[in-house]
Amino acid sequence: MNKFHIRDSSPLVVAAIVVCALASVTGCGGGQASGKVKVTASIVPLADFCRNVGGELVEVETMVPPGASPHTFEPTSGQMKFLSESRVFVTNGLDLESWVTDIVRKVANPGMVNVVAAEAVPRSRLLKTEGLYDPHVWLDPSLAVYEVEAIRDGLIEADPAHEDEYSRNAADYVKKLETLDSQIKTVTSKFSSKDFVALHPVWTYFAARYGLRQAGVVEELPGKEPSAHDIAKLVDDIKALGIKVVFAEPQFGDKAAVVIAQEAGPGVVVRKLDPLGNPDNPDVSGYIELMRHDVAMMREALK
Repeated sequence: MNKFHIRDSSPLVVAAIVVCALASVTGCGGGQASGKVKVTASIVPLADFCRNVGGELVEVETMVPPGASPHTFEPTSGQMKFLSESRVFVTNGLDLESWVTDIVRKVANPGMVNVVAAEAVPRSRLLKTEGLYDPHVWLDPSLAVYEVEAIRDGLIEADPAHEDEYSRNAADYVKKLETLDSQIKTVTSKFSSKDFVALHPVWTYFAARYGLRQAGVVEELPGKEPSAHDIAKLVDDIKALGIKVVFAEPQFGDKAAVVIAQEAGPGVVVRKLDPLGNPDNPDVSGYIELMRHDVAMMREALK
């Protein structure tokens, strides 16, 4: 054990030595040099969950930036460095982030707690698509609760000294999500139209929760352009069902959606819903703000 020999016993010198000693202890690895637990989250909604659960105890960085797709994202060197220093890494899972396994291996951070948030959702409540489970569980607030609780448990595992704070923050936020769920039910129950077409099969959980129907999608997978046959069939379905809106996304181009809407007739419009959010835009900066914004856009299109 190191011994400190104090030649000058004045209070200022003693205080300085104590501060330096404490700094050397708190700065030893583990992503807590700033006094906060470093947390990396793959997408904006999960990062917002982390901030709500962690409060002032955490420093959170989001990997997938606004406007980018979590399916095709490639991390920067700066993000890899932050991840290598993180105590907790939160991803959604269900094959949303296919790049995760590779970067976890590259950063070589064996002490990091990996939280795959969607794994906490009961399998009975997951929906299948293309032979796999649909990963977009956070767009149903009642399922987002499970992800919040998984994040709570991950933070407690990484920082057990603050278990009470994490538990209290998570409980408070879950109450907000329950209120949000109730509010969305009230709004969507008044929609006169229940059917819509989406750019991708993103809103399946949302539709199932609130009595809507995602009647068709422009692209089954991101980047998989629809064929002429696919477009013709979708146009026919839109006409047959009397659908009035195709929901695009800011993370992808809307060219195909516009073509389909035009082919379907003058009464069909394209509107954008954001499934991920943007911290720099107050309208969609947090998860609750994001959901309220998207529901408001839906209300205008499906009223």
